[in-house]
Amino acid sequence: MQTHTLLVVNLLFFCLYAGVLLVSARINGGTRGATWFAGANICRGLAIGVALMYDVRPIGLLSGAVSVLLVVGMLMLHRSFSGLLDRGNLLWNLQLVLVAIAVAVSVYEVWHPSDYPVQLVVVSAILGVQTALTASVVFSFAGEGVEAAGVFTGVALTVYAFIHMLRVAVTLRVGPSFEYTHTAEEMEKVWLIGSLLANGAVAFGYMFISAAKLRLELLWRAQVDELTGLLNRWAFKRVALREVFRCKRKAGRLAVVMMDLDGLKGLNDRYGHGCGDAVLQAVSGVLQDTVRDHDCVARMGGDEFCVLLPDTDMEEALKVAERLRSEIDRLVIRYRSETLKVHSSFGVSSSDRCGLDWQTLVDMGDAALYEAKRGGKNRVVAAKAIEVPTTSWAEMQLQNALAERRKR
Repeated sequence: MQTHTLLVVNLLFFCLYAGVLLVSARINGGTRGATWFAGANICRGLAIGVALMYDVRPIGLLSGAVSVLLVVGMLMLHRSFSGLLDRGNLLWNLQLVLVAIAVAVSVYEVWHPSDYPVQLVVVSAILGVQTALTASVVFSFAGEGVEAAGVFTGVALTVYAFIHMLRVAVTLRVGPSFEYTHTAEEMEKVWLIGSLLANGAVAFGYMFISAAKLRLELLWRAQVDELTGLLNRWAFKRVALREVFRCKRKAGRLAVVMMDLDGLKGLNDRYGHGCGDAVLQAVSGVLQDTVRDHDCVARMGGDEFCVLLPDTDMEEALKVAERLRSEIDRLVIRYRSETLKVHSSFGVSSSDRCGLDWQTLVDMGDAALYEAKRGGKNRVVAAKAIEVPTTSWAEMQLQNALAERRKR
């Protein structure tokens, strides 16, 4: 394939990548880094377009323009991945230094052309280092849930960096000898083919990471209460049902603590809903900091919270509830110029008193919470024991199988 044809193909694909990323970002609403990625492809596409003019303009000036556009394009590519992965300006200053070096060398070569391919060697080495830095960011910060996309993209960037360094090595080995013209032309073809494949993989990887991060963000929004950062009712029920199933299978224990803030409506009426939000956030922090790592805390709605305590009986759950009540009682919240105090009421239910049925545990916890409210608030009340039918694991499995069969 001729060099001119490879240049045209690279140019067309750079334009395609830029257009696809902008349209995708517009449709999906995920613009973090997408504009920088499109700019990187446009910048490198312009470099290819300038290279196509070598036959009609002085090469020295055009070669300098190509070098500057390529390193600036790689700078923008780095910024696009940093933005996508929420890394801000990581390694940005080093990238700027590399760009400054490339610009200085290109300007010097325009005014003082040399027989030795200094500009090609320096700029190719800089492009290799820039690409390697971007790959390190992708490898290090792809994050949970996008590992496969991160590895794929990081490998593609590493291969691209290797291609640049290979170009440097070949150029240094041949030097300004009689073989240089032929070798340079062949190396140009290898570089263009490698760039075409590597850039395609990088563009695909970028879209892969974007889609994975968008999926994780939507999943997070579906499960987490935006104000407090706790699980919402829907996500909490899923966790609780899994825990109930585990306890039934392993004959484990489970406790539920229902909690309601006392007097939050009065604070809202007096200081506004911003005050209520500040109180809810502060209380949420206390709940998360006080319970164990494997316990689960959720905001059920309004000023009502629920804590799931695996492997916990009623006696232990009451101690946890009392500790939570005491911590909230000592909590001091400052809102604007006001110092606020809040209190809370708790209802506690457990599987050893109410059985391993999730809805029963919640209902009995709610009933105990109502008793705490009616009994003067700011207290902990245990749910009353109910008669719990004993069912073996085999019997439960048979019941589940029969229920599934009836559904069909």
